[in-house]
Amino acid sequence: MRTSCSTDRGVRICLLDFSHVPDEQTALDAIEEAKHLIARESPKSVYTLTDVTGSRVTSRIRAALHELTQANAPYVVAGAVVGMTSLQTVILRGIVQLTKRRLVVSPSREEARDWLVNEARTGTR
Repeated sequence: MRTSCSTDRGVRICLLDFSHVPDEQTALDAIEEAKHLIARESPKSVYTLTDVTGSRVTSRIRAALHELTQANAPYVVAGAVVGMTSLQTVILRGIVQLTKRRLVVSPSREEARDWLVNEARTGTR
């Protein structure tokens, strides 16, 4: 499983580990898994940490990520993404513009978790 949810310092964080995905079908399967797991959470109760380190993006993966972001909107307050390439950053900007979601790029998982916890504590929703 590439998606797991846990509590960190009182904040519910779902880790979407899309790092080093070897091929398009594996990526699509992982995205679908994330969609179903996050849909089990309570509305506006989770923060996401997505790691895309070493993974490539195809048009099908981009579309699936866009769909995932839309599907998760009722459950996710905000998210942080790590491991972004320049191209992935451009794609993320497009997803943010279309979905109006609060997603930020972070340099590491640790810094992303810190940002998410701080975001939850400051009550920015």
